Amino acid sequence: MLIALLAATTFWPGAAEAKKKKKSHRRYLKAVHVRHIDVEIKNIFDPSVPGEDNWLFRLANRLHIQTKPSVIRRELLVYPGDWTDLERVAESERNLRALPFIKYAAIEQTPTDDGRVDLRVKTEDTWTTQPQFNISSQGNQTTYSTGFEELNLLGYGKDVSYFYTKNSNGINHQVGYNDPLFLNTRMNLTSSFQASTTGNAQDVNLAYPFYSLATREAGGVAVDHTLGLQKVYQSGQLISQYDQSYLNLNPFYGLWVNNDPLNVVRLQANYRYTETISRPQSLTLPGTLPVNKALSGPILSAAYLQSNYIKDTFDDKAGRVEDFNLGHQSNIGVGYAARDLGGTENSVPFSANDAVGFGGNGTWFGLASYGMSSRYRLYTEGQTAGRLFNTIYFANFNYYRHLTDVFPMTGVVHLESAYLQNPDTSDVLALGGNSGLRGYPNNSFTGNKSLLVNVEDRFFASQEFLHVAYMGGAVFCDAGEIQPQGLAFDGKDLHADVGVGMRFGISRSAAGTVFRVDLAYAVGPVQQSNRWVLSISTSQAFKQTANTYANFPSPLTTQ
Repeated sequence: MLIALLAATTFWPGAAEAKKKKKSHRRYLKAVHVRHIDVEIKNIFDPSVPGEDNWLFRLANRLHIQTKPSVIRRELLVYPGDWTDLERVAESERNLRALPFIKYAAIEQTPTDDGRVDLRVKTEDTWTTQPQFNISSQGNQTTYSTGFEELNLLGYGKDVSYFYTKNSNGINHQVGYNDPLFLNTRMNLTSSFQASTTGNAQDVNLAYPFYSLATREAGGVAVDHTLGLQKVYQSGQLISQYDQSYLNLNPFYGLWVNNDPLNVVRLQANYRYTETISRPQSLTLPGTLPVNKALSGPILSAAYLQSNYIKDTFDDKAGRVEDFNLGHQSNIGVGYAARDLGGTENSVPFSANDAVGFGGNGTWFGLASYGMSSRYRLYTEGQTAGRLFNTIYFANFNYYRHLTDVFPMTGVVHLESAYLQNPDTSDVLALGGNSGLRGYPNNSFTGNKSLLVNVEDRFFASQEFLHVAYMGGAVFCDAGEIQPQGLAFDGKDLHADVGVGMRFGISRSAAGTVFRVDLAYAVGPVQQSNRWVLSISTSQAFKQTANTYANFPSPLTTQ
């Protein structure tokens, strides 16, 4: 009944007549001569707005250190005295909106008497000092975490954080520092250091990225090292565990090879060295311990990015402008790993994927992505050769429709399927709980082929509650199936749930976090003792891509 109701409302033809929220295509390269650029930065609350002029909001404004104008100017791709195209103005807006400490960003143009234009950059800050205490329950597993994160240290756009987490795997401490404009350059530094009862991890990435569609060159190096406990699940039960250390070293250099900023072609060269060493424990089940592996060699890749962006609201966030690219975003890469270069095998890893959108001119739009990755093992003494290993095929489809213009209501449909062939690691496809099937515990179902369908109707009140949050809810249904190697989908093992939830869009927080509380009921025959599962989280229940294969490694970046 609920499934039929959701499907009917989501695809209701009359909804196509509803007025769409702010949305616009930009497919032009009209040039303007910029005379002057002003930057106007608003604090978190605006005292001129009725309801925001009280002692609490004024105190928040005084405690908050506003973003420095120099930080905003450094993100711009346009400069006074230059001729520039309007696409770069639009891209500057998108870059500003992508910053977690910016709630709103717009660039207004004012013609001058001499034929030039003045630009006014308007931004609004978010509350970026975030002490945190979270209790998250998904798939009958509870996680506690506390700590803090400052996303805009002293107004300079730096990110520092510390988190303490306790979950089923034990206790974890994590310290992080991220700087998108390292040493006042376009260099981007991200770093994270973790220590836990089951291991530790260090991750450092320093790169000069493709920060715009017209960036000519990019380069950098990433170093990632982890030492920890790996667990193997089958049918929701822990069947084995072992210790594993992992090292990844990946320098790269990229180049924009054409002069069309609306249809960008980039080439990139990497050198990848990874090694994974697994050590058994007393609880390690025979046959579940992966063999030690190392891959070393070059990687060449090409990317095609077609710029066709739209702006929309109340899709995955609440009250925030979201940028979606409906143009093609394609990547293809191939590498070579050799024992002569320090690896444990001779192989050719490769991958290819594409994402594209459609619609966008009315009340709806769609996003699709598909691709595959694999590793072809060449002749290596003592190993099976001439075959593809860890091959995965995947496809995703997402459909968003605004159902009414009376208040924000969005119907969302997500379809996903993946197929894994010849795995030689412990990674499997998984379904349940945090992978999109809310009525079942995490990792309830595992196998080598997956199918997932989510239908959700999200709705919010039109106005902020107390000027700090959008209050709303959702009704949903999820269905999915995973089968092990050798068995095909038959419908008999299709698992489903229905449910309702509350949504809280924290409008003044960084990134427009949507806090959700969902209560799901497992439909049909189940093996679990309780059909009801409560989920509490600060993210949507399913991602646009990679739910059942979220943890599956890419052969071009890992093993």
